[in-house]
Amino acid sequence: MQINWTLVAGLAACSLAAAANWDAGTAARAGRGSWRMLGVVYLALLAELVAETRFGAVAAIGATAGIGRHGVMIGLALAMLAAAGAALVAIVRVARRVPWFGGAGSVALAMAGLFGAEMLAVGPVGALLYRPVGPAMLIGWLWLAGGATAVGIAAMAVRTAKRR
Repeated sequence: MQINWTLVAGLAACSLAAAANWDAGTAARAGRGSWRMLGVVYLALLAELVAETRFGAVAAIGATAGIGRHGVMIGLALAMLAAAGAALVAIVRVARRVPWFGGAGSVALAMAGLFGAEMLAVGPVGALLYRPVGPAMLIGWLWLAGGATAVGIAAMAVRTAKRR
């Protein structure tokens, strides 16, 4: 693993978001497990940043299944859309009874979507995500924005929980 500013941005964003969501789960009276699950999602994204499996996943699946690159990419994209749909339904159900959770779940879903987009990035999408913007690529800045948003929402959830 080569350390660069883009990776540092992702590591910082996911680790801070994981800690903030876990803290929101500790402070919450309702939805404690849901907040902690968001923390686990960010830990999984953090582990993926370290392991970097997203770069070789398409080739590995294609070699194992004997399917061409485009077939694997279509299958993965459909699986990601199905998982995103299921996650969105769960987020909406929990958000009805847990303040701030709808926004927090949406940010986690968007962050996971960034990882999926990066895994399937080809052509113009890949060129956009990997475009240098200052010391880091655009995807690093997007990770930072998502992490900062997740931390802000979790902080507001903690503040709301302490007022009750």
